[in-house]
This record gives sequence, structure tokens and C-alpha cells, in this order.
Amino acid sequence: MFDKLLKTAALAACVLTVASAAQAQTVTTAGTPQIKYDPANSNPPIPAGLKVTCVSAPNDGASPSKTCPVIYYGGYKTWVYSFLDNRVSVALVSYDANGAVVQNITRDGFRYIFDALSSDASKTIVLLGQANQYIQINWSDLPQPAATH
Repeated sequence: MFDKLLKTAALAACVLTVASAAQAQTVTTAGTPQIKYDPANSNPPIPAGLKVTCVSAPNDGASPSKTCPVIYYGGYKTWVYSFLDNRVSVALVSYDANGAVVQNITRDGFRYIFDALSSDASKTIVLLGQANQYIQINWSDLPQPAATH
């Protein structure tokens, strides 16, 4: 019970920190990841073994969402996919402008994505998933913007 309360408190603190940073920011820079909500059926080709499963509530895996949080960063789009074998992990698949996969990484923690929040202050993205679980990734975990000369 204590572990659950501690985890809930940690998630709430993380979300408040991210939300506060987002609310305080009035101007975004080109190097800042943006979270957009794309139609759930608008994804690029999905790598084998993965599927699109976005939920409309963090505590209800049976309620699919019409949109999915997608990370836009440095000219790349990163979709958060679930695994067909229902493992408690997600794949963050990043695509270039032509729809080619440039990176595919796995993170453990939940199966279905609900929301995502980006924090300029900590340079992290919190992925919120099914059963109120979350995963935190660093901006540096994503494909980096090309250097401009």
C-alpha cells in the first residue's frame, strides 16, 4: 500500500513539475519537443510485432482513443506503440519526413499510451499509460535535430 501511495505521489509531483514548466513557457524554441495529438489511424507503417493502442483514460484499457500523443522533435515524429504479445512495454518508433524508421527503442512500464508531457526545465518527456503507470525519457533518448550551419 505504501509503495502505491509513494508511486502516486511521485507521478503527481512529476506531472505538476511538467505542467508548471509548460504553463510558464510562452515561447517555444525549434529545439523543444512538442506533443501533438494525431488521429490514431494516421500512423506511418508500423514495424512488425507492434500495434497502435492509445487509450482515452489512464485507468481504462478498454476505451480506445481517437487520437494518440505523438512527439515531434527535430524533424522527426515519434509514435508510442504497444507490442502484439501484450508485454508491459512500449516501443518508441521515430520516423523521418519520408516515413522511414530512424530509431526504435523499447521502454518497460505500461502497455497502452494515454498522454505525454514535455518539460523544458528537466528536458524530459513523461509518457502516461494504462493503469496510471508512467515512463520518463530524456530528450536525448530521441533522434537529435540535425545541426544547422
